[in-house]
Amino acid sequence: MEDDKKVYLGQHFLIDFTTISKIADSCTISKSDVVLELGTGFGYLTKEISSFAKTVYSYEIDKELYSKARTYLANNSNVKLFNQDFFVQEHFEFDYFLSNIPYSRSKDVVKWMASHEFREAVVMVQKEFSEKILASPGSTNYSVVSVISQYCFEIDSLFDVEKSSFLPPPRIESRVIRMKRKKSKITKDVMAWLEYLFSNRNKKPESLLHIKDYGSKKIDQLDAETLIKITNDLQYRKKTT
Repeated sequence: MEDDKKVYLGQHFLIDFTTISKIADSCTISKSDVVLELGTGFGYLTKEISSFAKTVYSYEIDKELYSKARTYLANNSNVKLFNQDFFVQEHFEFDYFLSNIPYSRSKDVVKWMASHEFREAVVMVQKEFSEKILASPGSTNYSVVSVISQYCFEIDSLFDVEKSSFLPPPRIESRVIRMKRKKSKITKDVMAWLEYLFSNRNKKPESLLHIKDYGSKKIDQLDAETLIKITNDLQYRKKTT
């Protein structure tokens, strides 16, 4: 383990099998389900999940980790490992998404999730980031990622994970959340419009966009449904002008 800590210093890998089992038990995966996993790590959670699923496609970009995981998972014939960058691949159709999300890529992963069709996800994120996902309109934490998440998914905060569950232990707190699909995927154009709206978060839609249908609330006081409706209106206006 000490060698692993030296090689992978700066990255944090879940090694506590009690927590791993708890995550696996939180997943409603059946023998007919295809699971897509971002970040194989050492393969501990991958192995646990593979006993429930039809197939697990798991991506690990680090060559040494990929090699370790491949050895560890050698007898799990329903696990397909890829030593590739997850974000530049065309993925197989899948039912379930699973990830200990790299904290630096949290927003990217949520956007990716929102733009792909699948039934459900269980992911581990930075606790602070989970609070952004669940933030209410008008709060400081309410942002584009809040809108995207709340529009596309029903979100349940499941449990916190102790720092000691990782190698090496991170400085920040972690939380496992479940995200069930409730709306169809949204496009990159919609996401771009949301970024534009939140760059003017303290303005009212009427003053910013000359739209009078949204009352006196500011952009960051509007709920996800309303903000997506505004982006759809903006796209329609752009096409017809």
